[in-house]
Amino acid sequence: MIIRALQRSFSTAQVCEKPLAPDAPTGAIAVYIRPGPEALGPMQHVAARGGKVLVFGAPAPDILPLLGLEAVAAVSLEGLDAAEMCFTEHHHASPGLVRYTEHPLALASPLRQRFFRRYDYAEWNNLGYGAITTDGSAFAADGGIAPREAVELAGILRQERRQPPRYLGPYITLHDRSRGSLLWCARPVGPLDSVEWQVVERFICDWRPDLCCLPCLLQTPKGCACLVTMRLDCDEDIRSARPLFDWYLSRGVPFSLAVKTGLDMGPEDVALLEAVRESGGTLLSHSRTHPLCWGADVAQALEEARSSREWFGQQWPDQPLPRLAVSPFHTNPPYAVQALAQAGYAGFVGGIIHSDPECNLGRAGLVPFAEGIVSISQQSMLHGDSFRNQGEGVAVHVEACNAQKMARGIFGYLDHPFSQRYQYGWDSEQQRIQAHALLLDAVGCEESVWFWNQQQCFDFVSALAESALRLEDDTVSGQSSREDVEYRLRGKTTLLRPGS
Repeated sequence: MIIRALQRSFSTAQVCEKPLAPDAPTGAIAVYIRPGPEALGPMQHVAARGGKVLVFGAPAPDILPLLGLEAVAAVSLEGLDAAEMCFTEHHHASPGLVRYTEHPLALASPLRQRFFRRYDYAEWNNLGYGAITTDGSAFAADGGIAPREAVELAGILRQERRQPPRYLGPYITLHDRSRGSLLWCARPVGPLDSVEWQVVERFICDWRPDLCCLPCLLQTPKGCACLVTMRLDCDEDIRSARPLFDWYLSRGVPFSLAVKTGLDMGPEDVALLEAVRESGGTLLSHSRTHPLCWGADVAQALEEARSSREWFGQQWPDQPLPRLAVSPFHTNPPYAVQALAQAGYAGFVGGIIHSDPECNLGRAGLVPFAEGIVSISQQSMLHGDSFRNQGEGVAVHVEACNAQKMARGIFGYLDHPFSQRYQYGWDSEQQRIQAHALLLDAVGCEESVWFWNQQQCFDFVSALAESALRLEDDTVSGQSSREDVEYRLRGKTTLLRPGS
């Protein structure tokens, strides 16, 4: 997971896997996950020769002094991630949270704080990040460590209702030395499921320009601060989306529909799908029958993925088969993602705090445990239920978009068409359109915010995944299939020219 996260940021050309990197060259950058005592020598080697070291999770005690840390009596983190799903309130959040300091590197995080777990409606977190657990897994925070010489960038706190927050220990620390710099995060996967991954990116590409820095691919095209993309997931009905489609068309904003192809469709349903396609929107697969996890095993997932694509081919035989999907319930166990790739998909929308954390990505791109497939996490759900519970406003969605803007990322949000059975909390179509108008007016007021359909977003993400960056003798070279890809190095943004 860490390797994939680094590849999403720095391209596959700059990331390689070595057990300990004992022979790392001068000015190297080395990453360790819960390293044992045998890693101390190689880490000292890197940190003494103009390099940088990143450590995720609790290291062996012998390594702590090198990181500017020390062992202390462990404070229990049990229950810090406890939060019930939310149905009638503004949101539910765990007592545990991470809060960032005002240190220059900490300011790279677009979020000033994140809860261990947060729900806006049911199992969805509209702010987009995943869950920090306390179960000892790779997604849990490790305790029993305190800063000694290191500077704290973010700390772990317990916030009970009507009580002042109680400090429990560091989450991210920085230890600068004369010829090296070391970053530590209490979580073995680091902050890869959140825009907080920006701290890792900036540490590698910008921090301490006198040390080794590597160029980092930027997530949006030249001139774009944030890509905004919307979609409707057609779980139960299609034609009822016509009023919202017409409204988006009047605003000149691209429209995307994810289709559960097993629905009983009539002429009005198909006509709307054709209108979306002909207007420059995107049609995506949403499986055939909408099963959890695409099915109970790889065989069922493969059948769902293939049969859904085949339906599009039967409906529009002169059009290419879709290569994009939206996962039912955003559930993506590894076998399902592998089935999608095997069925011919190149990308999928996923990301949800409730399950499959390895596919809740703080930055879009290549996913772990599968080859040749990318994903964009789009967890911001604009539903009538949360709209009503949050004061008939869109402030949380705007906050999520602003965080992506700071990260030069992609903000995706979703809604659903009505059905006779379920209206997704909306009182009327008029109320729903007013809510969408509020959101578009709030996030689209800057020229540098671009509205793209899902296909356009995935085309760019796929191009980034295929781009290559290299740094040799302090000179950046690389290649990309596009002419609008940029990279950042030592605080400067530069266009990556194709074949440079």
